[in-house]
Amino acid sequence: MKTIFKSIFNDTTLVYKNLLHWNISKILIFIWSTVLAFIAVIPFAIIFFAYSLISWVPFSDFINSIVNNVFMTSLTWNIIYLIALLSYTISYLFWFLLFIKLYNSYLNWDKLAYFKNAYFDYKLYLRYFLLSLAWILILFIPIFFFVIILFIMVIAFWWLESSTAMVLSQSNNAFSIISLIIFILLLVKLYYLFFRFVFSYFILLENSEEKMWIITILKKSFNITKWYKKFLKTTLIFLVVLTIYAPFAVISTYISGNYTDLNDYAKYLDLKDEDKDYLKSLNPYLYEWLEVKYEWKDLLVIESMQTRYYIYLKLYSIFEFIFIFWVFTMVLNSVYRRVILDWVVEKIEEKKEL
Repeated sequence: MKTIFKSIFNDTTLVYKNLLHWNISKILIFIWSTVLAFIAVIPFAIIFFAYSLISWVPFSDFINSIVNNVFMTSLTWNIIYLIALLSYTISYLFWFLLFIKLYNSYLNWDKLAYFKNAYFDYKLYLRYFLLSLAWILILFIPIFFFVIILFIMVIAFWWLESSTAMVLSQSNNAFSIISLIIFILLLVKLYYLFFRFVFSYFILLENSEEKMWIITILKKSFNITKWYKKFLKTTLIFLVVLTIYAPFAVISTYISGNYTDLNDYAKYLDLKDEDKDYLKSLNPYLYEWLEVKYEWKDLLVIESMQTRYYIYLKLYSIFEFIFIFWVFTMVLNSVYRRVILDWVVEKIEEKKEL
């Protein structure tokens, strides 16, 4: 295990050894993923625009839904909007495949030319899209059963209103405990499915020139992750990575949390006394806590602190983008090579010896 951790650490340092190339590639990948996501929405935008010409539903409703992530009034158009949102999200996440290809070049001690990634490989994109839809279906199955079980539990605990009141009044009652246990089991199942199928994207990229069926790719991913030691090793690696990242997450949360509090308090101080009292009546805990936290500092001091924390937030965001964002994908690339594939080779050799 020590050797695996050392190999993964050495693999991950390759992104920092190619820091300039990595960050320029990140910018290009981010730009293309965003463009691709908007291209994926264009067919739906055309449908909405054509419909707006012959109906009372204005085209601005569609734009407002996309920009502000809000629903419209019509059920039919909300369904189409959700499909458009799904298409947008899957297309935007194409960056995952682009990063896999980039990191594979680093692992092969090479640098992928900035514009030689799979940006315009539309056959690969289409297969990626279909694979992602299959992924969503797989992940939806345990979520669907969770909802069904929860629904049965609500019926079993009599009326929805009474069970809701019971949950609110007694946090340790049977309904809450059983629901929590089932929810934890759901999260464990989703993580397990993530482990079993995430490597299907690596298989897709490796076989991009072949016409391998999507179901075949999923089966192959399922087969190469079937030994429990792989699951335990990968989980341990993920936990170590999360532990390393935790301090950075705490710093980010601290800066953004303080900046949000300062914004809320500045708006509060800028109000008239009667408006302050009204806000306090709506959320007494928040504003009383902000008054204690900032010791009744005046608006000028708060605005100065706002500016300072805004600078901190932007500088830290730049730091995160340069040194942290999308490093996990490199870890995943390394796990695929060092744990998943190496274990497959080892098992095949053991079978040959037998």
